[in-house]
Amino acid sequence: MKEILKRLEIIKSCIAIEDEESLYPQVHRLYSLQIDEKVKKILKLIEETNFQEVISLIDQYLGQFSSLVVHEDKETQGLKIELKVLEKELLALSCKIEEHHNKINDFNSRYHKEVGVLIEEILILREEYFEFLYKKDGKKYEYEYFEAKKDFENFHEEIKKFKLDDPYELTKIEKAELKRLYRKASRLCHPDIIEEAKKDKAEEIFKELNSAYQQNNLKKVSRILNNLLNGESFSLESDTLFDKNILKNKIELAREKIKLAKTEIEIIKKDETFRLINKIENLDEYIYEMKQELKEEKENLVAKMRQYSTTI
Repeated sequence: MKEILKRLEIIKSCIAIEDEESLYPQVHRLYSLQIDEKVKKILKLIEETNFQEVISLIDQYLGQFSSLVVHEDKETQGLKIELKVLEKELLALSCKIEEHHNKINDFNSRYHKEVGVLIEEILILREEYFEFLYKKDGKKYEYEYFEAKKDFENFHEEIKKFKLDDPYELTKIEKAELKRLYRKASRLCHPDIIEEAKKDKAEEIFKELNSAYQQNNLKKVSRILNNLLNGESFSLESDTLFDKNILKNKIELAREKIKLAKTEIEIIKKDETFRLINKIENLDEYIYEMKQELKEEKENLVAKMRQYSTTI
């Protein structure tokens, strides 16, 4: 009974601060408990978004069990709200980081699909060209030869990575839906804001969610969200903590994580690929121009190879 009363109190707080993301997991959790018809009526009203009646019905219900309700002082309430606000900020920053990574991953995948073969051909020609000069003139072209060899090896390592991480191709509408579902699922399982007792399980699901998101796997992200809504639910730390000292420690930890997340975002924004993506107005045109430049470079290398082969 205490758990039912506490979750009703959480629902009341969520409605007061318009926090729907935290509200519905509580509804789902209550349905899994042994609740009476009065609580079922409250939950039905919530599902119908009839919040006007909900708070008064919750107050009436809690009033029947006043001896079981744990009343919080104003400081505890303030700390819980502060932590909840920080949880939201941290979650938003975390989602932004993954969206930036997703943007870079999409660009790299498209770029390598479109011009990867040309780049590989150019790197092979460069290695062969400088190998020829190195063998002919010795030390003079040693650096260029080994750099060309290294570039080719690095490119192949990069290609292996993209073959493993090759994302699904989505339309703009599907991409927007992927982003929406990912954000919604993140709110329900992000380990940095989930109650301590279930952090490990939440982290496991969150890793799976991030992997699906980076793969643009819309079906899998949707399935994970559906499982979170209809299967095991997690409560936020701000909803389950009542000790002032623990709340204060969690608030400091959340502030530190927010600071780290902001730093990571700044690092991503300085990334060469990310900056390039933001400068490109039309990706199709950019890819076309790159193809033309690479074809020209390849032709020049072939011409040089022919020129030097005739001198042997």
